[in-house]
Amino acid sequence: MSSKIDDSTLSELHDEASRAVASVLHYLIFHAKNVQLYHELRLSVGDDVGKFSELLSYAQRELYKLKDDEEHRLYVRNMRWPSENDMMIVQKHHAKVGKTYLQVLLGMAGGACKRCLEEKKEGGGE
Repeated sequence: MSSKIDDSTLSELHDEASRAVASVLHYLIFHAKNVQLYHELRLSVGDDVGKFSELLSYAQRELYKLKDDEEHRLYVRNMRWPSENDMMIVQKHHAKVGKTYLQVLLGMAGGACKRCLEEKKEGGGE
């Protein structure tokens, strides 16, 4: 699988399903401080769709645990959780372009969310 993808494929990978999954990954990695999840996705998945699916399930379970946590519940309960269809779509993306999709997904997850922006504002940064 080539690491170079064309613009139309890249646009296809930036769909609602990918955004929903990236949002969950962002929250778990940056706010719940689940750095292990980041490293697992970045280093151990590669083109293995089974391992990718396993980590997606893990991420959903971890997010579910946070819905009752005092620090996280307000944000987690208001997030758009990925649907079963979203999960199938991202698995298809990964099967199609492999590790390149993980790079795209982690890039999307690296962006700022509503909580990031609120925390930045509270911290005095603009």
